Amino acid sequence: MPKGRPLKIDIRAKIAAILQYVGHAYGYQIYKYYKKIFGKIGLRNLYYNLKKGVETGEFIITTVKREEGDYTWGRESQHIYYSLGPNSITYKLSERQIWLLSQLPKKEMDVDWKKEIENQIKQINKRIDKFNSIKASLLYEDKRRNEQKLIREIENLKDWAKQKIGKNHEIKIKLAELRAKLNPHTP
Repeated sequence: MPKGRPLKIDIRAKIAAILQYVGHAYGYQIYKYYKKIFGKIGLRNLYYNLKKGVETGEFIITTVKREEGDYTWGRESQHIYYSLGPNSITYKLSERQIWLLSQLPKKEMDVDWKKEIENQIKQINKRIDKFNSIKASLLYEDKRRNEQKLIREIENLKDWAKQKIGKNHEIKIKLAELRAKLNPHTP
């Protein structure tokens, strides 16, 4: 069994449900909403899952703002706003949870989605480079599983990009290049 914390996919799926309804929110807002709708969670656990979700492409950081106020630690606070990423997963919600989520205030922000898509392409490109550098040393099953995971990420990004900015020839070409880089023998 690998070392470290297990992936908390269930928690991230619930965070994704919150972001699906509110659009954008910063960490502490998500924490308050999570407690209200899904029950108890530690603040550190939530922030761990937000960070892990950004790494896996489930969430993206849309903006970082400095907020003025009278906080116990000083006059200023940094709010990191999150939104759904291309690899976000859904969570089966109860009727009560859906109702509670629908009562949350929507937060609209001006996001440069093309830039966010470009960032996701760069991240997948890095993962493909890493995979290609170790591919020869992997067993067939591991190689195939990693390849399939990367292909799924590319397809998720393609669907997400279409949803955010519509059809874009430049993005489509970059995604096709990623797919070819992953497996140069596939047409």
